[in-house]
Amino acid sequence: MNHLFNNFKTVSGKHKRVFVYLTMLVSILLTTACSEQPSDTYHEYQSRLANALSSPVPTNAQLTNIKLTPQLLLSQTQLNVSILQLAQLSSCALSTLIAQHNSQLGKVATPATKLIYQIEFIKTAPTCLRTLDKTSNSYQQIQAALHYKQAQLPAYFMQFLYAEAELKQSWQLTHYELDTNLNGLVETELALQQLANIKNQITAEQYQQINTHHIYKSLEQLNRFNFNQALITAVRKQTLLNNVTTNYLADIDLTSLCNPIKNKKQAHIVSNVFKKYYLAQLQPYQAQLTGALERLMPYYRAIWLQNDHVDNALAPMLQPSQSNNLLNGLKQSAKEHVIWWQRFYKTCEISPI
Repeated sequence: MNHLFNNFKTVSGKHKRVFVYLTMLVSILLTTACSEQPSDTYHEYQSRLANALSSPVPTNAQLTNIKLTPQLLLSQTQLNVSILQLAQLSSCALSTLIAQHNSQLGKVATPATKLIYQIEFIKTAPTCLRTLDKTSNSYQQIQAALHYKQAQLPAYFMQFLYAEAELKQSWQLTHYELDTNLNGLVETELALQQLANIKNQITAEQYQQINTHHIYKSLEQLNRFNFNQALITAVRKQTLLNNVTTNYLADIDLTSLCNPIKNKKQAHIVSNVFKKYYLAQLQPYQAQLTGALERLMPYYRAIWLQNDHVDNALAPMLQPSQSNNLLNGLKQSAKEHVIWWQRFYKTCEISPI
């Protein structure tokens, strides 16, 4: 009987632990599900404005993903090195590199791995060439491959940008919205800086200075935080919401709203909505987005914009001359929104404080 009682206590204890675990899990899920995203705050702002103005809620257009064009190499060629030729290269580090590339792993390599192979080949080949007879077939093949890879390296880098998931998805929309902590900004900035340095070294043909380990390290950080995608999505959303709401408010008759005969009661209610939602929550959040984008935009431009293969859909979002690029668009949308409210307070002759 005692052992049955002990078993019962053990089972009961397990059930209790499971129950506690499930309770905590449900609590976490509910907290996550109920946590308010910045766009939710903006939608509430729009809803409260519409209610205070006795007007339909503004209709928000749907953002769409940017359609990037895959980057193709200018031409295709293959370096075929026979087993005999590899034996002749046995004293060169290049032989191991070529053998690995010709293996099954090389055939299914990622864009990052392909780029690294091209760089390491370019870095290793000159040393190997110095050990070979210039009249040999091996020398001629390796020299031809070296010149080809040097000419094609910028195209390989662009293929890496537009095909590697961690970089390609930067420009695609995500359901995750960047919070006010901006977690991952510093790490993302460092990762982009390393990639920008590699791109500059490729452009300057400073091949021996390229540290290919930084490619994987950068991708690891970008994948860990997914900061670029969350930031760009948030900027596009907030810009759109600012513009939609400002256009919506532009149709409001301020003369009627600020009519002193009505004791400006409605105007005060509208003002409270602005102060509670936009002034206290959304404007500081948008200022944080602007600050983060100002830090990363130079790297976006250095990596994606300053080359001969820039994507046509991406260029307007980055070009400094474009008034509606990511950074200018957010700033301008916030400025125009605040200008409407300044006109509101001036017309209604009430204080925003």
